[in-house]
Amino acid sequence: MPDERVIKISPSSLNLYLECERCFWLQLNEGVKRPEHPSSTLPMGIDLTLKQYFDHWRKKGGLPPLLHDKLPGKLLEDQALVSKFRSRSFEWFDGHSKAHFTGILDDALQLDDGVVVPLDNKTRGFPPLEPHKAHVNQMSAYTLILRENNFKTKNLAYLIYWFFNHKSFDMEKPLHFNITVEEVKTDPDRILGSFRDAVSLLRGPMPLSNIECGFCNYRESGRL
Repeated sequence: MPDERVIKISPSSLNLYLECERCFWLQLNEGVKRPEHPSSTLPMGIDLTLKQYFDHWRKKGGLPPLLHDKLPGKLLEDQALVSKFRSRSFEWFDGHSKAHFTGILDDALQLDDGVVVPLDNKTRGFPPLEPHKAHVNQMSAYTLILRENNFKTKNLAYLIYWFFNHKSFDMEKPLHFNITVEEVKTDPDRILGSFRDAVSLLRGPMPLSNIECGFCNYRESGRL
């Protein structure tokens, strides 16, 4: 019988697929997730604060003052975000694979020519290096979602890094954030192909263990 389950994949779960097919299959088909460890709530608090900061300046029709000379265009208006993404949650049904691509868009930037590109805040404890491939995949997924929701797009996104510089900081403001904006070239067609491959994988048998995956190795040893 054909597999008629409703399959929903997010950019984060697609990153898991690209990292380890077996862990991805187990999580989405069996609900067996990788073990979690206690984590700080500080990043979540900073993320909420930045969203409020962006929303405040969005209503004024431009960019936050800290980003005036770092980004082109303006923040996409609330009406466009909410009407398409219902408070920035999105869901696109791919008729080819009969599956849904779903997630939460952090923010979006509207350029002077009307193009809309993904915008994402990343907090770090140290100055950033080159963008992590998982972040590039994430931005490519958002580009795909924007495109399939009929926004005018290009293969471009921006990552905003908020970080501390421990080598040079003001002793009067030791927790002052430094800001770096990284332009990212996105590849939505590659992500679309990966998404469809991931859907096919979910409808098939469980993949073999990935010898390069520490979680798979632990499972094989009987420790997980």
